[in-house]
Amino acid sequence: MTRKKEKPAKAKAREFSARPFSAIKGLQVEPAAPPAPAPPAAAKSVEKSELDDDALFLREMADLKRVRPAGTVAKEQAKAPAGQVSPQVPVEERKLFLETVKQLKLDVRFSDELPPGEKGGRRVAVNRLRQLQRGLVRIDLELDLHGLTREEALQSLAAFIGGAYRRGQQAVLVITGKGNNSPAEPVLLTAVAGWLREQGKGMVAEFAPAPRQLGGEGAYVVFLKAVKKEA
Repeated sequence: MTRKKEKPAKAKAREFSARPFSAIKGLQVEPAAPPAPAPPAAAKSVEKSELDDDALFLREMADLKRVRPAGTVAKEQAKAPAGQVSPQVPVEERKLFLETVKQLKLDVRFSDELPPGEKGGRRVAVNRLRQLQRGLVRIDLELDLHGLTREEALQSLAAFIGGAYRRGQQAVLVITGKGNNSPAEPVLLTAVAGWLREQGKGMVAEFAPAPRQLGGEGAYVVFLKAVKKEA
């Protein structure tokens, strides 16, 4: 009687384990090999220790550059435009120039001819006017021509100047008025100036508008020449 073939027994299923790495417990893990040390840097041809202090300083300072404050270059360019050199006058020369100018004195010369455009035919008498203000020259007499016609005024002026000249007087005052009421120009002021310049030039050294306290532009200070002594 033949035996029935027995079916192979099914492999028993593995039980589920919550600790899957328990089987490798106790195994030793070898540490990783340390990295190979880097090869030593190539030795410098010349060590700093072998150099003296001066050579070291010069080598360190060779590459240094002077650093200017920010904006310095821009200011210098703004002060000196391209192609233009600003002249610099030495301080000593400037002082010498100013002192020289202060020491200059004007050479005032008088002439019988009037400069062109001279108002009222006035003559320049700067020095004598200064002497008058300082009291060095005294006004001896004065003549007031107010209210006279042109002819009457000139007759009175001729007699007045002639008498003062013969008496050897230095200066006299002739009052004409400013002529504000004249329609065109101050008649007496212009006529008197013309007479002093032409007819009276043999006796008159110079004349000028009087200082303000003596009448201003409405009067003339007349400086007379010295009387010539007969031989």
